[in-house]
Amino acid sequence: MTSQAAWQKEYTTIGDVPQTAAPRNRSCPVLIENFGVASTKPLTGGMLEQDPDTAARLARARTEVAAALDSTVTVRKLRLSAGLSQTRLARLAGTTQPYVARLEAGSLDPGTDKLARLAAALSVSPVALFNAVRAQRAISL
Repeated sequence: MTSQAAWQKEYTTIGDVPQTAAPRNRSCPVLIENFGVASTKPLTGGMLEQDPDTAARLARARTEVAAALDSTVTVRKLRLSAGLSQTRLARLAGTTQPYVARLEAGSLDPGTDKLARLAAALSVSPVALFNAVRAQRAISL
């Protein structure tokens, strides 16, 4: 087990960039190792996805997560299979991230226009997305 002092020394610089403070929790090394980010604050607004290499790695990770999910095709599984974040899907479909989050939670039912835009953004048929919405709502009830 690494001592706190050694751990702080190891994770207070990233490349040539010194960090202002050592990470306070053990989840941060995962962010450092996989994405080169030392932050104990939530990463919001697509901060990681601004870098093309990191965005590509995140997209691959999302598809791996989708493959690991159960066989029920839900809106979340379609989004992850496409390698999209909620924010990116919302942008592509002309809606908001909170809308996508509520859709994935099964707490709303999209209209036909929104369903068609979301399906196009996910590169699936509207029927496939409709069935995923129904499956998501059945799980959530």
